[in-house]
Amino acid sequence: MHLGAFLAWMPEVKPMSISIQAKTDYSSLIQAGTSSKDSFNSMSWLKDYGMVKSGAYSKLMKAYYSKDGASDSVSKLASDKAKAVSSKNTVSDSYNKVSEAASSVQDAIKKVREADDEDKDLLLSAVKSYVSSYNSMMEAANGSDVSDNSSISSRITVLSSLHSGYTEKLAAVGIEAKSDGTLKLDEDKLKKADSKDVKDLFAERSSYGYSVSVSAGMVQSNANYAATRTSLYDSTAQAASGAYGYMFDSFT
Repeated sequence: MHLGAFLAWMPEVKPMSISIQAKTDYSSLIQAGTSSKDSFNSMSWLKDYGMVKSGAYSKLMKAYYSKDGASDSVSKLASDKAKAVSSKNTVSDSYNKVSEAASSVQDAIKKVREADDEDKDLLLSAVKSYVSSYNSMMEAANGSDVSDNSSISSRITVLSSLHSGYTEKLAAVGIEAKSDGTLKLDEDKLKKADSKDVKDLFAERSSYGYSVSVSAGMVQSNANYAATRTSLYDSTAQAASGAYGYMFDSFT
């Protein structure tokens, strides 16, 4: 066949047209936003647009349609959040225990001051209450969740060193400071001690009891502040109500 006739016989072949869209077209979203008369709906659209652009919806869809990973991811997220809340509650409870014990120390000192000099039993009971409350405060303040708090630990250090200036007077009424910072009470010595010596030791001004009461008040205040802060903020100092961001960011 002649070449010219062959070319005339072949059907016309049109070039293939390939359209590549480099970027996602959000025109429909823009039209939807600009046509809205309600400013609130417009803001909602902007939020949705931001989530689409950031890839949050894409992550959600991946997790949702994954055969194996979706439920596991959601379960893990819920478990992690629950553990975080539980951990914060535990730390907050530890600070509350310190606060309660410090308050009890102050109450016990007040009872010693108010006890009748002639009522030995009442005075003995008040001093026993003081020693017990003081030891509870020291134990709570040295707990693992609290010991790293410098505001509280500095006050505990002051309290521990305070006894060195009252060693003889404390010993005379049966109170001894131990190496771990707690107190030991010799009830026999206390019963034999002069009530006036006991009352003077816990007097309202310029006394051992006064200094302990002031420091215990500071411990209580710092513990209350720490407990409140712990319940409001997480370990990264973000507000607990907004620390989690988009839930979808957990999915990969």
